[in-house]
Amino acid sequence: MTQKAVVKKLLSGGIAEIEVQRQSACGHDCSKCGGCGTPTERITAQAVNRAHAQVGEIVTIEGDNKQVFGAAAIVYTVPLVLFFVLYAFLRSLGGAEGAAIGGGILGFAAGIAGAVVYNHRVRRMGMIPFVIIKRS
Repeated sequence: MTQKAVVKKLLSGGIAEIEVQRQSACGHDCSKCGGCGTPTERITAQAVNRAHAQVGEIVTIEGDNKQVFGAAAIVYTVPLVLFFVLYAFLRSLGGAEGAAIGGGILGFAAGIAGAVVYNHRVRRMGMIPFVIIKRS
């Protein structure tokens, strides 16, 4: 997965702070589209600066698909799976509908908490999913 970004700041250890314009779900560049009228969102991230880019330069970044998809699975899938698993488990034990829903909500919250813990672990270990591959 490659996309364009702007280098905002140079950090120590060959890392750069970048700003990426979030792409739409349809895969088009929102800056050149007036179709849906959705405001574009800019995301700040860090990237390994292999291209030795300087502040203000537009660069091409590449994401580690395995790490990005793994994070997406944790953030989006695990909470939903835990909701339905706990709901079904409590219902199979003969629990009331309300208790099963409450258990499902607790499972969902546990999934979100797991995603937060995973995010802190990734940051603490310095696992950066983006690499600047070329200067534009």
